[in-house]
Amino acid sequence: MIMLTGCKKDEKPQIKPDVDIKPAAKISLTSGNSQLGVYGEYLSNELTFKITVPQDQMLTQYYLQFALVQGNGRVDNSEMYSQFNILPDGTVKVKWQLGCNTPSQKIKAYVYAQQPYPGDGKPPVPQDSVEIKATGKKPEGWARACGCGIPDVYNTQITTFDHKTLYMVTAGELYTSDDNGINWQKVDGIPKSSGIFSAQFNSKGWLYILTRSDGVLYSRDLKSWQTINNGIIDKRDPTGFMVKDDVLMVSFYFDGPYISTDNGGFWQKSIVSLNSQRFMFFNKHTDGSLYLFDDWGTLFRSKDTGKSWQSIKLDYGYYLSQPSGFAIGPDGNLYIGSDDATIAQVSPVTLKGTAKRYYEWNSSSQSVANISFFQDDVFYLVRHTPKPGIYSIRNNWGRLELGFGKDIYSYYIKPDGNFLLVGQDGLYYKN
Repeated sequence: MIMLTGCKKDEKPQIKPDVDIKPAAKISLTSGNSQLGVYGEYLSNELTFKITVPQDQMLTQYYLQFALVQGNGRVDNSEMYSQFNILPDGTVKVKWQLGCNTPSQKIKAYVYAQQPYPGDGKPPVPQDSVEIKATGKKPEGWARACGCGIPDVYNTQITTFDHKTLYMVTAGELYTSDDNGINWQKVDGIPKSSGIFSAQFNSKGWLYILTRSDGVLYSRDLKSWQTINNGIIDKRDPTGFMVKDDVLMVSFYFDGPYISTDNGGFWQKSIVSLNSQRFMFFNKHTDGSLYLFDDWGTLFRSKDTGKSWQSIKLDYGYYLSQPSGFAIGPDGNLYIGSDDATIAQVSPVTLKGTAKRYYEWNSSSQSVANISFFQDDVFYLVRHTPKPGIYSIRNNWGRLELGFGKDIYSYYIKPDGNFLLVGQDGLYYKN
């Protein structure tokens, strides 16, 4: 599969090769032009191309590549390579997934000759090209968003600061959307060499980014970026991240947790437990207490900004297994999801409250995750049970019937109250 995001709507690829008197390969489109399709969906019919090469050359010496000319869709093939191989009969068949930002959409297919290794360092020049057109229309019901490819089902996070522009971390990249999550564009200019793991705003609108091996960066204007890693020893493989105005927390697979109270000017390592190596699910209560879980599933609390930590023992009915979700609600209660498909609402003072268990045996590892708050309600994702989906407390702890027929791996509640859903084959919005 190839995702083409390098061309803007009105940006044309370079198609002025040097004059070459040698015979060149030729490409033509034999079927699939001028189709009508739906935004975010594949066209009904594949695009079929015919390639002819000079008599003294072999088809295996040539390949196809595609570029977006108009629209933000993408072109896929079953082998998931960016270079499309030509079949022995001289044909190439591909599927075109339309973009979501314009009815009139165009792509171009280029045929290239394989370059000798190591070559002369110059970019390859296409020997021929053909333009393909299609017309898109708005979808009805749930539809795939465009410009962000297929999200990482294990780590996709969406956030906003101004309740207008959305930001999404997925597949190691940061994307932004200014149309409520329909069209996404990659945020460029972030000085990193490794993928992005998390992104969070403070109340001032400063954006903090945690990378997979380069530590923490932040920006006040999303243009200039500053690395803030002073004091951190091993920045590989993050496990937890939290951004608040007066305290930052971060931890890594081999090191941590770290706490900073001066906006990352210096990170102080905090000693939580000698029996633990990895820490996650950081949060801060309105009373100033810090919370986290360790790799043994133990909940800890600190009332002195990480100078000391106390383990919290919850009753068996509230928490049976490893944590899969943790949040502190506007009501001050602790909300804990665990790997036995249980969610608990617990007072931080009495450690008592309410629990709901959804576990039904089906040979799957069941859990509750993605705990969110919106308009005096608590939402959460029940995963891998016979009735998976998004549930809410005000819905009598029941499942919301969203009319979405695919598995939901995570979700985001937009400022208007509607959902963005992460599915296995895309990010979905309801039109």
